[in-house]
This record gives sequence, structure tokens and C-alpha cells, in this order.
Amino acid sequence: MHHRRRTQSWHTGALLLALLQGPSFARAGDWHRDRTLVCSDCHTMHNSRGGVPMRYDDLQAPAVLLLRAESATAVCLACHRGDRPSVRAPSVTAPSNGNPPGGGFPADLADLSHRAHALGTTPLLPTYGDADVVMSCVTCHDPHGNGAYRNLRPGPSGTARTTPAPVVNSIVAANGSNPELVYVRSNVRYVSGLSAWCIDCHVGIAAAHSVSADAPAHPWDVAIFGGPTTDWAAWSGSVPNRTAVENPAGSPAPDPGDRVFCLSCHKAHGSPNPAALVYADGATLSSTCQQCHNM
Repeated sequence: MHHRRRTQSWHTGALLLALLQGPSFARAGDWHRDRTLVCSDCHTMHNSRGGVPMRYDDLQAPAVLLLRAESATAVCLACHRGDRPSVRAPSVTAPSNGNPPGGGFPADLADLSHRAHALGTTPLLPTYGDADVVMSCVTCHDPHGNGAYRNLRPGPSGTARTTPAPVVNSIVAANGSNPELVYVRSNVRYVSGLSAWCIDCHVGIAAAHSVSADAPAHPWDVAIFGGPTTDWAAWSGSVPNRTAVENPAGSPAPDPGDRVFCLSCHKAHGSPNPAALVYADGATLSSTCQQCHNM
């Protein structure tokens, strides 16, 4: 009996030591870090605090993976739906042509109007895709962090393709109190890999948009300046609501190395427009096209 008590005491002490020596807070990429996010913000051990359920929807039933809502997306939206100002998390539920960089989802997350990535439980075949994908926040983002920009997962399609997360420079470091600066497009510089990352799901778009004499289409990851309809004086001038560009040197726009890429024309989460397109003036697609095709 005495030996069993010592064994139990040793196990208890070892567990406490492991907890004390291990991370005392979650570290997830460029925002979910330090004490701005802790395990209990997303998970609950017993789903009760003072006899009150800890789920964000106030339901008493336990959720999968000890989550505090019915799904990973519901947990994310508990902070990112824009109705908890004290959290200071950016809202992703307002379709946008401008800030934040990713745009936003419509009120109906399962909306199949193609103005946004539809989030739900039904497997969907992406446009130009070759494999069904169940879209949720964690399809593209790693909730526990991976060191990549916005915790973007490599290979979001979930297939055997190995597509690394894109290289993006965040000019303003997140410190838990400055989302209004971190999520401003002018403070984000896309360097490389974003188009390839999108094509991990939309794999057939390369063939559908192949650039040839027989099937001309808009290219991506090519320099804006120097094309047949671009003018440096116009591109380097004062351009209101300048569309996103990719720059291999990480230089701020306007720069001779700026390239058009997926997010130059589309919003990652969604926009108010068909195909999640960006309308630079908020009303017309031509206003986006004419930022580059300005001669």
C-alpha cells in the first residue's frame, strides 16, 4: 500500500512537472501566440465552469475534440465574426474589396454563389479541381500554428501533392493589441508561392487558362510592368485602393518587380462580387483591370 501511494505520488508529481515545464500558452503563427490565445479558448476538458457549459453556443452536449463549439469553424467564428470587440480579432464575415487582405465570408457560410469559399460539412469539388474538399477554416489554416504566414497549411487540398505554404512578409508584427495594423493590406507583402498554393486545390486552372495563340488567357506570376498594355508612369503613380501584387524581393508597391498573382484579382475568403473578384473602386471589375492595363 505504501509503495502504491509513492507510485501514485510520483505520477502526480511528474504530471505537474510536465505541465510546468511545457508551454504555458499556445503559440500559433503570427497572431495566436503568447497569452493572446490559450488552450481553453478553443478546448474544454469538462465543458463546465461553475456549473455553466463552456461552449460558445451555450449547448450542454460535448463537442468533438473537446471543442467549445460544434466544429472548428464555429470555434474560429466565436472570435472572428466581429461581435466581440474585447477580443480584438478581425472579422471574416464581411465580404470586402479592400481590407482585410483575405476579404470576408457571407452571412450564409454554405453559400454556393461562388462569391466566397463555401464553408460547411459537404465535400465540394473546387473550380478546376480534381478532388472533393470539405472546406472549413482549418482546411487552409493550422489552428495550432506552423510558423507560416497566417498559419497557412502546406497542401490545403489534402491530397498527396506537396505544395509549401507561400512566403509572405508581415511588415507589422502582431503583439495582441494591433489587429488594425496587422490586417491592413499595405502592411502585407506577398513574395512567392501563393498562386501555386491556390492551385493545390484548383489544379486544373493552369490548363484551362493556358497562354497560347489558340487559347489566350490571363497569366499569373508574371511582371506587371513591361507588358504590352502597362505604363510605369501610371503604375507608379497615385493609385487608389491599389490591388495586391507579388514581389519576389519583398519590395513595397509600386516596384518594377511587381507581379500579378491570384490575389490581384480574387479575395481568398470572399468578396461581394462573382468569383470573389476584387473591384478596386467597389463597383466595377474594370477598375481593377485598369490598374495594370493602364495605357
